[in-house]
Amino acid sequence: MFEQDYIMRQIKEITAVMAKVLFNAKVEDSFVMLQEAEKQQVFTLVQMTKNGKLKDAVEEVDRLTDNNTKENLMIGLSFYSCLNDIPEYIFTENEYNSARLRKDFRKFVNKFGLSQMTDLYFGEEE
Repeated sequence: MFEQDYIMRQIKEITAVMAKVLFNAKVEDSFVMLQEAEKQQVFTLVQMTKNGKLKDAVEEVDRLTDNNTKENLMIGLSFYSCLNDIPEYIFTENEYNSARLRKDFRKFVNKFGLSQMTDLYFGEEE
């Protein structure tokens, strides 16, 4: 699972860069900037993941892009940053690999017009 760990670190680092560039804050600080309902949404997404519903949580984050607000971007970045703390067995049980994770993260941020930042980090999409 070395590749999975590498992708997770990349996503955690790019979310930190995006939070700094877009919000002039650390990811943790951008989370603090969220309203209570939005914090609860991040918590719910992380809990879904911990309860074995990783794909459902990612789909819900993807639905957030239907309304491209700063808050929804911060929710998504917080969620993807938190995935780094999810036990590896959850990814395995959900048949979720590093390629899919990278694809889903890229899809999320691209909807916010951030494809160039992800391309710089991950390389251009094949």
